[in-house]
Amino acid sequence: MTDEVRQALQILPQRLRQTVGQAPQANALEEVRLRSGTAVRLFANGKEIALPRECVTQELLRDVLSAATEHSLYAAQGTMRQGFITLAGGHRLGLCGTAVEKDGQVTTLRDISSMNLRIATQRFGCADRAADYLWTHPASSLIIGPPARGKTTLLRDLIRQISDRFLWRVCVVDERFELACCQNGQPQLRIGAHTDVLSGVGKRLGIEMLLRTMNPQWIALDEITAEEDVEAIVRASYCGVRFLATAHAASADELLQRPVYQKLLQAKVFVNLLTLLPSREVRTERM
Repeated sequence: MTDEVRQALQILPQRLRQTVGQAPQANALEEVRLRSGTAVRLFANGKEIALPRECVTQELLRDVLSAATEHSLYAAQGTMRQGFITLAGGHRLGLCGTAVEKDGQVTTLRDISSMNLRIATQRFGCADRAADYLWTHPASSLIIGPPARGKTTLLRDLIRQISDRFLWRVCVVDERFELACCQNGQPQLRIGAHTDVLSGVGKRLGIEMLLRTMNPQWIALDEITAEEDVEAIVRASYCGVRFLATAHAASADELLQRPVYQKLLQAKVFVNLLTLLPSREVRTERM
């Protein structure tokens, strides 16, 4: 069992922790899924495997939540209302349950019904080819690939490399604490010595804040999904900052078919296209 997996499993009760740790898939473990009334399931190597002797109860969910919040639900409300808790080491506990709304905003989650423990891993060097390409082609770059292909992992290592190898100033809009996974102001994952992180804020507002205060050469963000994200990126591109970002698309053709990206492509903000192939290799090309 790797150190990352061992650290992530600390929030599980001891008996379940031992069972999961002894599973054949433990070294490649990516997720532990806990759904009330069903068997514990492990996700590794692209497959979900059930542990039929381990049934998820409400008591188990409460115990895991208590351990994940260090027995202080109140202190964790800020991210719980967004459906997750960031753990030491950059691991994350996703939550589903009953959302409590006020004035159109989710204020908390109660009656937790399922959890997804996602193990954070850094694959140092996975962005070597992409970083070399950016050194010779320094321009805004878009990483594309289908879900679960490894876009966030590639983006994180690319941020680290252009920060440490090339000494470029990088600012990260870490809206959901996924890139740097800051906890108490400390990044839990290595993202480079010349990198500044703004966590827990939306992309539009985050981009504006960083432009005003941090003088970035690059701004990195994960998952462009909304029209307002696109508008903020287009406006900021006129200020001379370069962007690193990801988008869900298996190919350039699929990217062109998505309305939210059409304005971005028309504005010619992104010059480099980095496509994650099924082999996890990166194809680099000009847009």
